[in-house]
Formats: sequence, C-alpha cells, structure tokens
Amino acid sequence: MACEKQKYVGRDVVLEYFIGCGDQLPNPADWKRLGSMRTKEFTLEWETADATADDSIGALRENLATFQSLSVSGDGTLKASGGGSANLIEVTKHVANPVATSGQPVAWIRLTFPDLTFMAFMILTNMSRSAPHDDVASYSFEAQATASDFGLIVEDTPDPDAPEVATVTVSPDTASIVVGGTQQLTVVVAPSGAPQGVVWQSSDTNVATVSQNGLVTALVAGEADITVTSTVDGTKSDIAAITVTSA
Repeated sequence: MACEKQKYVGRDVVLEYFIGCGDQLPNPADWKRLGSMRTKEFTLEWETADATADDSIGALRENLATFQSLSVSGDGTLKASGGGSANLIEVTKHVANPVATSGQPVAWIRLTFPDLTFMAFMILTNMSRSAPHDDVASYSFEAQATASDFGLIVEDTPDPDAPEVATVTVSPDTASIVVGGTQQLTVVVAPSGAPQGVVWQSSDTNVATVSQNGLVTALVAGEADITVTSTVDGTKSDIAAITVTSA
C-alpha cells in the first residue's frame, strides 16, 4: 500500500531544459533532465512603482505592480559519464557558444514541483564549475526569464495516475473581431480528469495576439489561426479561425 505524503523533499523537484527559441513551445518529448542536482532555487518577484499621491488614503505608500522578475538557479555534482553528464555538457557548451539560438544563451526551463509546474523561456546568465582538491567536483548555474510568445506558464502538476488527454476543443472555433477589439476563447480538455494544462499560440501575431488564458486581441485587418495545445500531449490541439476587420 502506498502512503500519501503531505510534504516533500528537494529530490522530488525536477528541473528540465530544452534548447530552442521563444516562439515555439517544446513538445512533451523534447524536455531533457539536468541530472545530478543537489539544489534547485525558484524566485518570482514583482517590481513595483510608487503611485502615492495626495489622494492616497492613510500614511501608507500606494504601490502598483509593473513587471515580474523570474530566476532559477541550482547546483549539482559533476559526472564523467552517463545521461546526466551528456545533458550537462550540452548545456555548458550552449552557454559558452550559443550558435543554436543566434548567439543568445537562451533555453526553455521547466521546474516541476509535486504541486505546481513552471515553464519559462530564460537566459542562462551563469554557468560555473568548482573542483576542490578534497571534495567532489560540482557545477552551478543561474537563469533569468526573458520575453517569449508564451510568458510564464504555471499549471497544476499532472497526476501520474490521471487519464490521458483524448481531445482538446476550443470555442468558438471561428470569430470576427474589429481592430482593437477582443474575443475570449474557451477550451475543454477531455476527459475531465485528464491534465488540463494548455498553451495558446497565434499564427500571425501582427494580426492578432492571444494571452495564455485565451483572450484574443485584434491588431490589424487580416486572418490568424489561434491554436490551443495540451502541454502533456502535443498531438492534442484545436484551432480557432480569427478574422480581423477594419473598424
């Protein structure tokens, strides 16, 4: 009989990466695990602007949230062979010479906790190795989130015993929007017990953009397809055809 844990330790948290660009989310099979890790740090902060004025109530400053700052870091032990070694070598080479991403040391990072999963497109800002004469050789890295077509994706960590995703259905599947207008799309992932995480993407961000909650914003006249895809099964998706008309 398996006992349910109310708490968890650091080894239950998994950090993965995918070397690619910010306009394309990795497929579920693309993720690679950065092995031999001892610590993983996740820090999310909001920058604020002081909006205090003479109409502010009381003696407290009025602050407004502006932008998010997300950083991920960690360290682990170096290995001379094995799968974890090959992945670490790939990441280190990429940071040193990021030819695969046009000279920018960027990659997708996914950090999976037992309760929540975080995905973001990040710049790998630091990669170091330490080799003390009387201790195990180790490495460390730091990464900062940067802009992408998807931003920060936060979803519930899928239950490993949950049923597989059968279908992803978007509604409405067609819509006409006036320039400057918006259209809220909704999605149903079936069966209801399957992982519900999805990502949204526009085929032409010059015509229409879509947020990660399915809100489409019309920019200029034209046509764009809005695709919603399951994050656990990239073969399950649906498309809404959007026509943007002039005001």
